[in-house]
Amino acid sequence: MAPVGRCGMRIYCNRRLRLFFATVGLVAFVVGCTTPEQQLPAPPPIPPVPSDAGSGESVAPGARGTLRIGLPADPLSIDPRFVVDDGGELIVGALFEPLVRLDDRLRVMPAAAESFDISSDRMTWRFALRDATFHDGTPVTAEDFARAFQRIADETARPLSPLGHLLEPVAGWSQASRGGALSGVFAESDEVLVIQLRQPDPGFLYALAHPGLAPVPSVADEDPDAFTERPIGNGPFQMLEPRQPGAFVRLVRNPAHHRAPLVDEVLLTIYADDTTRQRQLDDLRNGVLHVGHIAPGHLDEAREHFGSSVDGYTGPGVIDGITSTVYLYAFNVDEPPFDDPTVRRAISMTIDRNYLADAVMQGSRVAATSIVPPPVPGSQPGVCAYCTHDPVRAIELFNSTGVDLTSMTLTYSRGATHAAIAEQVAADIERALGINVNLRGMDLAPFAQSIAAGNVSVFRLGWRPTRPTPDAYLRPLFHSSNIGGDNLSRYDRADVDEILDQAQAVPELGTWLRRLQEAEQLIVDDMAVMPLLYYRHSVVITPQVEGVRWPPVGAADLTEARLGGAQ
Repeated sequence: MAPVGRCGMRIYCNRRLRLFFATVGLVAFVVGCTTPEQQLPAPPPIPPVPSDAGSGESVAPGARGTLRIGLPADPLSIDPRFVVDDGGELIVGALFEPLVRLDDRLRVMPAAAESFDISSDRMTWRFALRDATFHDGTPVTAEDFARAFQRIADETARPLSPLGHLLEPVAGWSQASRGGALSGVFAESDEVLVIQLRQPDPGFLYALAHPGLAPVPSVADEDPDAFTERPIGNGPFQMLEPRQPGAFVRLVRNPAHHRAPLVDEVLLTIYADDTTRQRQLDDLRNGVLHVGHIAPGHLDEAREHFGSSVDGYTGPGVIDGITSTVYLYAFNVDEPPFDDPTVRRAISMTIDRNYLADAVMQGSRVAATSIVPPPVPGSQPGVCAYCTHDPVRAIELFNSTGVDLTSMTLTYSRGATHAAIAEQVAADIERALGINVNLRGMDLAPFAQSIAAGNVSVFRLGWRPTRPTPDAYLRPLFHSSNIGGDNLSRYDRADVDEILDQAQAVPELGTWLRRLQEAEQLIVDDMAVMPLLYYRHSVVITPQVEGVRWPPVGAADLTEARLGGAQ
């Protein structure tokens, strides 16, 4: 059964759940759920009194207190193989540690692996593991990683992991996806894990930093229900009690971890009914929370009260840096007149993206000028020449086609945010080109099904891949082999396919990124999709907290959090 979103609509997905992000765009979907009837939410359950750090454990100098974080939605799962949303990724990232991690500059660093080496042909990767234990005291071995990867790769399992695509580069993935063994991942010894790839993939290390690719103990298979409610991980925090769905999740410091946290515990309170996020803002002001999520309409108010982050990502203050999520409108390029790139370019140039970001979205978004957002390594903001607002040029382009287009329809999934964006896009197109633009908001399930069937011509699309590399945007959305899957615009261009295929086989990182940049240039020139907006964080970190960075990609690292700043 497909998971259920916050508005009670089902989230439909293909076999790898990339369609989950393509047709739903989780962040966009959640923001767009607010309705006028939901302005007076009920309070969340009262969280427990923080436990006293008097269990007999040694506490590192400076370790103190409870870090209190608000989450706008209940995580769908905190089992690593099912993590798909921001809250789940934050919790899983604290409970588990994958082989590598990304630092503040998105560089790959050793994590559960103390070191690693790569063969000369870039096909065999050997990871030397740290001497570490799970939270129950059992040693972490290479076999625990192999078990975790097998659980994710098996696409015959029910429920299905949404993360299987992260392991597609691994040898034996196609057999594993059908229920066989993932032959390319095996334990050379308890301390050494070997991963063999089908072909070189410079971006694979980024995939291995995903918290879902962490080791799991044998109990994960022996008692999966208990593991789902209280996962036993190898990370810097642990759970001493099961999660309380709809209420809270408590994470306690793991003193045995090589990066032991500086706070005693983290208490994450769920504000599932606080659709306007007013209660989170009130609790931040009143000292009930140290970290919380706020609505776009409260950004200026929050900046006045808490100040602004120095870089958009590092606390304290309002965290509003650009994230890895991009908001697009896509064309069905098989359907006339949208099969003509010049028509698509003209329509794109009618749209005032800055007005969308600053006025319609109240500063919570940034005008997009590329498909790959700026925080992603290899991105190239400004690459989209037809993302500028130039109605005069739009009219010239449109008139040069000789197309007689009197009306068109924009289709989007229901939600206040998506409706507001669609209304403004329609107004821009009508004002510049004189085309009558109809709006069609659809419930999520029929919206996804209509797109997959090719029954809509212009539709909204949100994309946030689990691997922060350009190919994770470009290949799924635009390679012709993915028509019928994630290539929802049905874009088919032989030279783009060739470049993406060549890039996939390039062993050297710099050359790989340059090839992907060439592909993006061709794609945005064709305007198969219209990049509209990059997402921003809307998070507050109060002055009482130091050492927390809310990164542009992935979840915050809570190990360096310290309490006791300005009161």
